[in-house]
Amino acid sequence: MDDFFNYLDNEILKFKSGGSEANCAVISSGCKLNQFEAGQFESLLRNRGFNIIDASNLHKIDEHIIHIHLFLINTCSVTEKADNETKRMLNRIKNKYPLSAIILTGCFAQLNKETYTKDEYKNSGFKLIDNVSKLNILTNYNNSKHNNNIADTKKTLISAQKRLRANLKIQEGCDIKCSFCIIPKARPIHWSLNFNEVLSSIREYYEAGFKEIIISGMNIGSYNSSDAKSEKNFNALLSAIEELNIPVKIRISSIDPIHLNDDLINILANSKKIQNHFHIPLQSGSNKILNAMKRNYTFEEYLAIINKINSKIKDAAIGTDIISGFPGETEEYFAETLNNLNKLDIYYMHIFSYSDRKGTEAFLMNSKIKINPKIIKQRTAILRDVSLNKKDSFHKKFYGKTLSFLSLSNGQAISSNYIKGNIIYGANEITASQDEREDYYETDEIRHAREIPPNTFFEGMLIEKDGSYEQNEGRCNVLFLKKSAEV
Repeated sequence: MDDFFNYLDNEILKFKSGGSEANCAVISSGCKLNQFEAGQFESLLRNRGFNIIDASNLHKIDEHIIHIHLFLINTCSVTEKADNETKRMLNRIKNKYPLSAIILTGCFAQLNKETYTKDEYKNSGFKLIDNVSKLNILTNYNNSKHNNNIADTKKTLISAQKRLRANLKIQEGCDIKCSFCIIPKARPIHWSLNFNEVLSSIREYYEAGFKEIIISGMNIGSYNSSDAKSEKNFNALLSAIEELNIPVKIRISSIDPIHLNDDLINILANSKKIQNHFHIPLQSGSNKILNAMKRNYTFEEYLAIINKINSKIKDAAIGTDIISGFPGETEEYFAETLNNLNKLDIYYMHIFSYSDRKGTEAFLMNSKIKINPKIIKQRTAILRDVSLNKKDSFHKKFYGKTLSFLSLSNGQAISSNYIKGNIIYGANEITASQDEREDYYETDEIRHAREIPPNTFFEGMLIEKDGSYEQNEGRCNVLFLKKSAEV
């Protein structure tokens, strides 16, 4: 850790000695963990004296007017496509800012450590921070000698959140070791945020104005901050969050089905704080392929979990991940997947084309059972159509019904069960009976709330938009009814 901070101090002295402000851009790609860490790095770098440049506006910046002295890039490596995008980005930055320093970290950096620590990269301004060192820096900075103002660091970390819904990383590491996944090697760490610190962070985020907080982790269900005195696993954490005396809403990021036991499902079902939206990866609907993937459950076991959630949690939205073209996925196994997906009462699917990743067990599988890329592309397209149909069917279940929404920016909103829509106001914008207009749409509140401010919970009615799901980018109309009471 000392090496990293000495490096930063030397860099900032170099830039400021030239009489200019030390500008830094933090770029992040990939998962919610990376997004959260990017905010941590922005906080840290600002605290060290760097001026943070908004990375989303890099393409608009004239490098002759505003020079960026340092780039910190938190990379993804979940697929070969992600690796290629990182390489293209590094080339673009080096071409546009040849004299700038680049701190390279994240999963791509971890897996390509030998390459980017060579002299040719060091001499051209690269410094690599592997994921083990990154975790050490970000988790220990607050209490280290390098932090001169802990209170300000916490404030800047909160302000570094990019969205209205805050993201809180509580866990890292995974022991499941799926045969297709490179991430356990890219993040070879097992860590859980201290139990009480999770609770205090949620409170601090809420007091800073965040009304919904997404808790995230690499394998969040394995969260464990237990000690000799008490068990502090994920179930215990959610129960403790429920006891917080603040009207905050919690959304859980992706959780593996092996962690969704009856106790956890009951906690979710009885919660007043946890949103009724759950992302539960399946990966394949074929038991043969699930076994080859080393997923530790059968489709039937997964189906039972989904049915149990739907039976116990009102209006639950469930999303999943599916990989097309895994080695050995015959036409028969793919047909089995399609057939079984039709049995699942879920909202959406994220579809991924199988990507060979060197260092995984799947990479070493017999080439004879590997699927032609053209066939993989065809299967991916078929699965995406299935997902679109499920989304459309899910929306139709709620047309004309009242749901709880959080207003976002640009006149948009998101429901507790993850339906996204555009907010509309007043009876003139929909077809309704006279009684309905009088009862719901012509109140003083409606007339005086033409634009509900962002970050406001409200009750809204889901209204179908003209056109296809794809034409509407998956969004519905949400008729504003009234603001929700904070409970």
